[in-house]
Amino acid sequence: MRFLLYSFLLLFSLAAFADGPMDDGEKCFLKGQYSSAVASYKKALTYDLNENNRALCWYMIGKSYLMAGNMTEARKAFSTILSQYAKTEWLADSYVGLGDTYFREKNYSKAIGLYKNSMTRSYLSRYGSSVYYRLAQAHRGLNETSKASYYENIITTQYPDSLEARLLVSGKGGTSRSSAKTSTPSSTASSAKKYAVQIAYTTRADYAQEYAAKFKKKGYTAYVQMTTSQGKNRYKILIGEFSGRKAAEAYLKQFKAKEKVEAFVTEI
Repeated sequence: MRFLLYSFLLLFSLAAFADGPMDDGEKCFLKGQYSSAVASYKKALTYDLNENNRALCWYMIGKSYLMAGNMTEARKAFSTILSQYAKTEWLADSYVGLGDTYFREKNYSKAIGLYKNSMTRSYLSRYGSSVYYRLAQAHRGLNETSKASYYENIITTQYPDSLEARLLVSGKGGTSRSSAKTSTPSSTASSAKKYAVQIAYTTRADYAQEYAAKFKKKGYTAYVQMTTSQGKNRYKILIGEFSGRKAAEAYLKQFKAKEKVEAFVTEI
């Protein structure tokens, strides 16, 4: 009986330690602490994780290096998934990650090939707008306007509610193609809309609250908004509430210049 109890406690302890470093890595990544995120995910790899979680660790290591500007190490991490964990659900993500490293270096042709490798039916059903947007941006980098427009049209017609479609419609996605769609809203509809600056997005409510608290301490009106997608809760970390998009965009410009973080205007 004691042996069984000891075995149970040992397994529980190992499981807790295995999950902990992954949680720490996500928390560090969300806060922009990319070196710490890499260290946490590498620590997680020393534990007995299943293949899918090991692939996730390598993917997040790659993303952390990518965000830190280290393309060489990012490529090594994403390539590890291709060579060792190709049967996991992170294969398509690793192709996109690799593509991003080449896009950052303006090797657009190489990036396009890798983005296309990610385009399985399953991946496109979840992240189609993101892949097509990357393809459009890469073709614009090569001055291939017609090809870029082809992918942009897919985004605005098939994914009209996506962030990428909003960027294209607003003229901030590399083209100013659709002013007619946004220039004449009714005054009633316009006055009813509210906007905020979104600074992060996570599946973890605790991380969302902590991240919002970080900006509250700096004097910002930061808060968390919960949404539901495919039966799962998601949490947006937002700042401010504006009655017009122009006011929100003006605030966004000042905010990004001061805080040096990625953010965008979103309707709430």
